[in-house]
Amino acid sequence: MNNCSHRSLSIAAIIFTLLGPIAMSQAAAPVGAQVSSKKVVEAIRKGVKYLLSRDNPGTHWEQGVVNGGPNGKMIPQYPGESALVTESLLDVQQTLHLPELNIFKNPMKSAINFVAEHHASTTYVASFQAAVMGLLPKKAKYRRVLDWDTNYLLRSLNPDGSYGYIVYPAPRRAIRRGRRVLHMHTNTSDGDNSNSQYGILGMWTAADYGLSVPEKYWKVSANYWRRTQQPNGTWWYEPARIEPLQMTPAGVASLLICDEYLGRRHTDRRFKDPSVELGLQWIDAHFPPQLAEEYTMYCYERVGLASGLQRFGGHNWYEDFARTLLTHQQVNGSWVTTFWPNQHYCLGTAYALLILDRGLNPVFFNKLQYDKPYFGDWNARQRDVANMVEWISKETEAPLNWQVANINAPVSDWLNSPILYISGRKDPKFTPSQIAKLRRYVNAGGLVLCSCDNNSLAFKRAMIKYGRQVVNKHYEFQKLTNKNMLFTMQPWFHMSMNMLALSNGSRYLWLVCPSDMGAVWERQALSQRNFWEFPLNLYLYATGKGSLADRLHSTAVPLAAKPPLRTIKIGLVQYPGNWNPEPGAWPRLAKLLATNAGTGVILSTVDISAAGAADAAILHLTGTNGLNLSDKDAAALRQYVQKGGLLFADGTGGNAEFANGFTQLMMKAFPHHPLQHIPDTAPFITGKVPSGVDAAKVTYRKYYLSAKGIKHKPDLLGVKIGKRWAVIFSPNDITSGLLGTNTWGILGYTPKSSIALARNIVEYAGQSRK
Repeated sequence: MNNCSHRSLSIAAIIFTLLGPIAMSQAAAPVGAQVSSKKVVEAIRKGVKYLLSRDNPGTHWEQGVVNGGPNGKMIPQYPGESALVTESLLDVQQTLHLPELNIFKNPMKSAINFVAEHHASTTYVASFQAAVMGLLPKKAKYRRVLDWDTNYLLRSLNPDGSYGYIVYPAPRRAIRRGRRVLHMHTNTSDGDNSNSQYGILGMWTAADYGLSVPEKYWKVSANYWRRTQQPNGTWWYEPARIEPLQMTPAGVASLLICDEYLGRRHTDRRFKDPSVELGLQWIDAHFPPQLAEEYTMYCYERVGLASGLQRFGGHNWYEDFARTLLTHQQVNGSWVTTFWPNQHYCLGTAYALLILDRGLNPVFFNKLQYDKPYFGDWNARQRDVANMVEWISKETEAPLNWQVANINAPVSDWLNSPILYISGRKDPKFTPSQIAKLRRYVNAGGLVLCSCDNNSLAFKRAMIKYGRQVVNKHYEFQKLTNKNMLFTMQPWFHMSMNMLALSNGSRYLWLVCPSDMGAVWERQALSQRNFWEFPLNLYLYATGKGSLADRLHSTAVPLAAKPPLRTIKIGLVQYPGNWNPEPGAWPRLAKLLATNAGTGVILSTVDISAAGAADAAILHLTGTNGLNLSDKDAAALRQYVQKGGLLFADGTGGNAEFANGFTQLMMKAFPHHPLQHIPDTAPFITGKVPSGVDAAKVTYRKYYLSAKGIKHKPDLLGVKIGKRWAVIFSPNDITSGLLGTNTWGILGYTPKSSIALARNIVEYAGQSRK
């Protein structure tokens, strides 16, 4: 499939363009309606089922929609309705892979052929037909249709850069497309902003597909939108009809498309489009979070996906729209359009699917906005991350999005992506509170990647400085060698790049590339292969060679709604060495225990020399390298255990040196009670503890399986004193799993199994302490 991370937003509001601009509805969605990935996917599946039930042999989803053209002439939009539905189903298929949407079997095979066999006669249908072809495999028959649509749209462009409903005869001017000269009409009286956005969207599909689109096209189109923008930043449908809530996001999205191609050659300086900035300011001030009209919702989604902005006016636009659509879905799975109620359910349903499905796709990169203007230093290369994520999406055949993470937004807004990208040419001058926020992101499992615009030495120094501050100077930057894991994730492609890295001994936390990666991505200079393969490696690294969760998934855990049923004290053992490589692990588990088990957790730091006097029910000892602890330290741990405490230990990352060191430590502390294998019948494995879960069958990370082989049972060692397990040791990583991330290179359990084991061990310790 030829998927694009932003391709679905290239199909704007087909309902509006088929039926004309009509007043919108703003029915409010109930405030209490919950949004979750599961509910959204269920709604999408119901919508698909409804559309397939409405498929008619021969005409598919056509109901004879017409538009009013020049002089009141009614123009058929055939096969626009089927094209809309087909595109929405293709979009869903790329994410959910439903067998009923297999493009090589009916009904999809028949629908695709139906859309492809017609030569479009309007701007709208040509644009929408092009989008369908752009989502199909790159076969000659589909390319021919897309090429025809591209020529049609190029010929149809008015001299002023606008589009009307149809192309007129008697061409009088020409434009060169590759080796061909296309003659274009000169009539401009039929232009309007609805047709004009569709013309650009269709050409965007063609350009993304790889067809030749003259640069002059983008210049003429951009000039049209800039010229028709109102002083307050809005756009009208046409001068006599004002619909800023609909046409303003259409204008912003159209300019963002044009800028994508016009800004490629100017990566030596900061790109800025005042018209886009003014339009975004208006949207930020007038965004309606309770909007319930599909066409306008999709216009805003187009801007959100193209710009990467997660919020408009402080509102998370996707969550607002998803909540509304979940609330308004009919029992039969359809959505009603607010244009022609009770008639065009298929149009409303297809439109809703595009909104829900495209916006739900996983967010691979967050791009940090650290100054206020959209075209500030943080965004000198407007399309850098967008182009890179789109390329990775095509390479992996996994639809992906990118997003802007505002420095002033809560960290929870950042945690739906594993990578935070920071670029610039000078010191951003982060405040202490902003550095603390970056620290929380890294501690929660995130990875920061920094790129220096124009190879800026000042920015490189600043990023090294802030990276060291984020890790409290516990680790130092090292230059990666060409044998490093981040360069060899793909066995068939090894690379060598100048890359500086901070690691906690288990995973990478902060990367600084002294080169200007963003400029390469902005220019789409694919010949500089290292700069494209490296972020693909990061994708494989961050996902553990798996896949990303969708947009609504975040590793952030909300506070418990109810007070705890019981409270357990947990002490984190501090010793000379890397005693707390993952500071976010136990705080996250504490929130999960409070929410899911009704167990409140009080965390504290316990110096190993004072361990004997600790009143915590459980002490946790971990690290990423060898343990060189004294006999006094061993005696302190023995004293703690003899008083009834539970010592729980694991090597963060599955480090073998730590495992060896801990084994030696236990020989000192318990010379007459050697570590032994803990049987599968232990209560903290079977889950027979308060609020326990069954952990008798666990899953290991893919990295572990590739190195150690397949295993399904926990591998725990312990020291048993009397009838209780006083020491529980996992040679394999559990700590990293508590973050909820799937980073490659860690020998241990998956997050789900790590959390289950840790939860049971904590509950066992609390039970044993009574």
